[in-house]
Amino acid sequence: MAHNFMKDLDKIRKSQKWERIRQLRKKLAITRHNIEVSKEIMAETPSDAQQEQLKEKITQRQHGIAGIKKEIRDIQQELKK
Repeated sequence: MAHNFMKDLDKIRKSQKWERIRQLRKKLAITRHNIEVSKEIMAETPSDAQQEQLKEKITQRQHGIAGIKKEIRDIQQELKK
């Protein structure tokens, strides 16, 4: 009985990890899209102050992408165990 419970628990955990990966991939796509939109806005913005703000936001998003990718890799490594 306990053995089946542990198997079921393991399946649930794996399922949750795959769901987390799916969520992170969606977040990654949205963040990449936001970077592209920011670049387009930056190209059309004459204000140096606004351009600087957009550059900072793009940099933050790029760091965020790196963090998301790392989290995905970490979860994938856990799933391989």
